[in-house]
Amino acid sequence: MIVEYQILKEKNVEFKQRNKNLKSNGIKTETTFAQLLGVHGDPYLELFKLEN
Repeated sequence: MIVEYQILKEKNVEFKQRNKNLKSNGIKTETTFAQLLGVHGDPYLELFKLEN
């Protein structure tokens, strides 16, 4: 998703590293973003809302 790219551009190195660590543990990308951003509910839907 484009929103994921935009978020990564805006966030600091710590956010990117935490995202990478979660993904290396087998957590899907959308779920890692939702968790790190404190978004509740369906991670796919919530990230889609951020994109629009």
